[in-house]
Amino acid sequence: MKINAIISIGRCNDEYYALIWKQILLLLAISFQPLNTHAQFVNCDVLNTDDREIRIRTPADIKNKRLEIIRAIWGKDQIPDRSDVIVSANITSPLNSGSFVSRVDKIEIPVNDPAVKGYESVKDLAYLFVPAGRNNRLVILNPGHTCTLKTDPVNDHGYRLEETITGLLQAGYDVLAVFMPHVSDTSCNLNHCNIINTDLGPGDHPATFGLRFFLEPEIVSLNYLLKHTRYQNVNMVGLSGGGWTTNLLAAIDERIKYSFSIAGSMPLYYRYGGSMGDIEQFLPQLYHDIAGFPDLYVLGGYGEGRKQVQILNRHDDCCFGEKQHDPKRNYDADLRTYEQSVKDRLVSLKAGGHYYLVIDEEAPCHQISVSALNNVILKELNSMPQ
Repeated sequence: MKINAIISIGRCNDEYYALIWKQILLLLAISFQPLNTHAQFVNCDVLNTDDREIRIRTPADIKNKRLEIIRAIWGKDQIPDRSDVIVSANITSPLNSGSFVSRVDKIEIPVNDPAVKGYESVKDLAYLFVPAGRNNRLVILNPGHTCTLKTDPVNDHGYRLEETITGLLQAGYDVLAVFMPHVSDTSCNLNHCNIINTDLGPGDHPATFGLRFFLEPEIVSLNYLLKHTRYQNVNMVGLSGGGWTTNLLAAIDERIKYSFSIAGSMPLYYRYGGSMGDIEQFLPQLYHDIAGFPDLYVLGGYGEGRKQVQILNRHDDCCFGEKQHDPKRNYDADLRTYEQSVKDRLVSLKAGGHYYLVIDEEAPCHQISVSALNNVILKELNSMPQ
């Protein structure tokens, strides 16, 4: 039985109800999941992991750990190099406003893997926004668990995705907005338990293989763009599940220079309640066996011209905020403790200043706030060494 969820969240007050529906759909998906005879079925029940130890200690560990993650996901020594996308050029903007946009291209990314059952019909979705005054720099934006980039005009407290795209365009950045897997013009499947359990065909595939579906839309569309445009640098911003995508992708793809994860993750050993997330956020075969979140933060910040900034909203109504934190623990102290451990490890790797964490006091809910955009993301990008 296949369960499709069509959920479009544009208001903070909807987040609570969306989380309830996601849990119901998750239980239904597990109950009716057909037997997969080709691969191990990934159990999506929440399982926490103590990932506080940072295993990376030397520059050699950086290379080896990055390679270990790539092998666990693709079974190869490198990320995919394909660029077979379908481009519909110069379409009508999917945003409410066309301000600061000179062109919008729709990019569809086929799964295009003969091993994946039914791959021919699956295409992921992205939009390339080109500003009127280009600075020849690219920002990848992953909007997380949503099916639209538009802001609800009657509600001031949304995700602020459209405002973020507009702010980046106004500053001259091309923006590649890439949805999470299985979102298209006509459907929106946010059931990530089903996605990670996609039939990969004959063979004994590890549980980590399903993570490819969350990363390839960005990788393949970026491969295509870099064949046609000589960008001065590539950066990434992600909200919620898109923040998680940013953390994992920046960890393995050194082409991403500055990365900003907003309300997207924290180490598993500090998570509680609504902050546990979907299966891709706590898969033990990755975070226990290979690399915990502190390792990913080190990988995302390490390297020449690279930096990672993590933004968590204190007043978040979804996840990683103070309300979702273990009430027996101190929110600020826990965040600063793991931030310092990542900073210290990067200093020991001669990469001091490549990572820091911001507790956003101004965001009223689960969003990229005005402060986060102007005082952190744009400030960092605009001061980036050229």
